[in-house]
Amino acid sequence: MGQSITTYIEDLFKYLKDYESDYSTFEAEAFFQTYNGVCAVFQALREQRDKAVEVDRVFLEKIKQRPLNSSDLRQLTVQIIISFFESVADTDGQSNRAYMYCREFRNVKRDVAYFETFLMPLLTREGSLNNNFKLNHFFLKEIGRFIRTFGSSTAKEVNFEDFKGMPVYQKLLTLHMRRAELGDSVVDDRDSLEHHMRNTGVFDKLKHEGPLPESYLREWNYLIEESFMDRLKASLSEAWGKLKGFFSSFNYVKLALAQRYSGYMFYGLIMVLFILLAFLVPMKWTSYSQSRLTEFEQRVEDTMDATGR
Repeated sequence: MGQSITTYIEDLFKYLKDYESDYSTFEAEAFFQTYNGVCAVFQALREQRDKAVEVDRVFLEKIKQRPLNSSDLRQLTVQIIISFFESVADTDGQSNRAYMYCREFRNVKRDVAYFETFLMPLLTREGSLNNNFKLNHFFLKEIGRFIRTFGSSTAKEVNFEDFKGMPVYQKLLTLHMRRAELGDSVVDDRDSLEHHMRNTGVFDKLKHEGPLPESYLREWNYLIEESFMDRLKASLSEAWGKLKGFFSSFNYVKLALAQRYSGYMFYGLIMVLFILLAFLVPMKWTSYSQSRLTEFEQRVEDTMDATGR
């Protein structure tokens, strides 16, 4: 196992180098497989301390080869995977040298706080990860997984006012954490925060914060996609409902007409209606008269033809 994970780690840093030197050669799917392959053996290293120390040595050697801030992908990859390694595999403090090295570059030393206040803004800033949404989504899941495993999530307790006051990166993390804890179909629950926010247009406003929030909202099916005809039907249905409600009570009509704007609107509609009738009635009458005259002339011609005159 020691040899294979060493190879996996070397491949992982090779992908980081490809990303930084020539993004067109970067293979995202291969990167995901390699990253997951490295993480898959951390649990087993808890019982194999010598191999854990050796993996720690390889990590440290590779990490030191380039500054962590060489790219956003390197920063995210190294800080997240080394935090998982230390939290899962380092049971005796003998295999945490690479983690301690990376930790020295953090302004916030606590892992979860660092993820929430530094890595999330880095992940969601404009142009992050070369606008590669698959990469972005992958690291959002990894950040959420770490916080759920080694921190305490308060996403379930978030209310409408709390959410509205959050910066965009925190909103995306909160929505992701709630999906992970409450299920992907949480938005279909009529009592959920997501259902309420979708129906009140909160997500429509959030999507205008940038392409990345919009991509996540579409990925999670949090936006109401309607055709023009659907919107027209909904508007007409709403207008008809208001009109029926307006005339449902005579006292309400009297009260509404006593208000300035409602009165202006009502009498304005009456005036428009009469103006339209002033044009339509003569036009229809002229058309009817012409039709009757044509019919009469046709009968006269038929009669003359029948009598031979």
